[in-house]
Amino acid sequence: MEIGIIGAGFVGLSAAYHLAKSGHQVTVFEKEAQSAGLAMGFKEPEWQWSLEKHYHHFFVSDHHIRNLAAKIGHRVNFVRPITSTYLDGEIFQLDSPLSLLRFPKLTLSGRLRMGAVLAYLKLSPDWQSLKNIPASVFIPKFMGQKAWDIVWKPLFKGKFGKYYKQINSAWFWARIHPRSSSLGYPEGGFQALALHLQNVAQAAGAEFVFSTGISRVSPAGKNRLRISTDTQKYFDFDKVICSLTTPFFTRIVDLPADYLARLKPLIGLGAVNLILSLKQKFLPGVYWLNINEPGFPFLAVVEHTNYMSPEYYNGDRLVYIGNYLPPEHPYFQKDSPALLKVFTPYLKQINPDFSQNWVKKSWVWKASFAQPIVTSGYYHQIPPMITPVKNLFLANMQQIYPWDRGTNYAVELGEKAARHASSA
Repeated sequence: MEIGIIGAGFVGLSAAYHLAKSGHQVTVFEKEAQSAGLAMGFKEPEWQWSLEKHYHHFFVSDHHIRNLAAKIGHRVNFVRPITSTYLDGEIFQLDSPLSLLRFPKLTLSGRLRMGAVLAYLKLSPDWQSLKNIPASVFIPKFMGQKAWDIVWKPLFKGKFGKYYKQINSAWFWARIHPRSSSLGYPEGGFQALALHLQNVAQAAGAEFVFSTGISRVSPAGKNRLRISTDTQKYFDFDKVICSLTTPFFTRIVDLPADYLARLKPLIGLGAVNLILSLKQKFLPGVYWLNINEPGFPFLAVVEHTNYMSPEYYNGDRLVYIGNYLPPEHPYFQKDSPALLKVFTPYLKQINPDFSQNWVKKSWVWKASFAQPIVTSGYYHQIPPMITPVKNLFLANMQQIYPWDRGTNYAVELGEKAARHASSA
């Protein structure tokens, strides 16, 4: 069959790989100049490895992406980095049972209570019973109000903003259950893994069309579908897989009103990441620093080169300052110097020695849709992969549930989409 795929993120790459290996004629369309989607990287001339525009890693339990990397012969490095929390002007390591027992902001009974609930979520396979319970109800009830107020509420508010009270506990379970202390990172970066997967798919016969947006998907007669591009070209296929987020999907396809009404509640947040290349280390050995201090204009500081060696980046110390925000937020209109000016007083609170003289270079990367809002009842709103348009399949991050979006589940979703598309 001739199968078109819209989007060359890890959903599209995974689907293309499996379909091409099965002998189908596959064409992948991507509006950007390269593959990888939200895991896309960039590379300075003196760097050996690329760096993701939006921070990425995966867990030991992320078998789909690990297995795919192994199949194509791409090495993955696992490292045990440090995750900490910034609170009351101090940095507290908080990434293991022992570090939780040492956490001074909760009483001993509070620490034990929180640890017991985390252990339950880690070991229990049951997320179904949690899907209609807001995490803002579950966590205070079982971990205690103080644990919610000090540890978890700032993280939910930082990530989900005004929606934080609505996020369901199944999503929280899925953030705890698969978690591992060691984190995986592909050799050369996620961009290198994406390119490797793309090359293998191309060797199996898949074609990739880059720097090409899609303006319309429409019937072409005889149960075929036509993909029209923004370059005024069109291509006809037996089947089409669309990996665009739901808001973009609904703009390019004529869909029944009842189906559109079902999709309308599926909303999400964008991402704005400021990346700094520094002359020296910013955090004291910490990879991931959650910001639990009220009033800070960002939710996390992620020092990538406390996870992967700076030798791969010509000795640069690379730091993300991350935010999830609604697309209308003013930060989407700011360039990197403007954001650095806003963030500098707060960075100096974390490290008083920091100054803008440390900064060799800065970048800001933005994505209008990067995080679904997973409320109670979300389970019943998830669109099926089979759409009302015959032979058109939808496979995007809003169908990944209860798991949070990520490259592992994108690979799994691509596998499922390939199975659907290849069936008669």
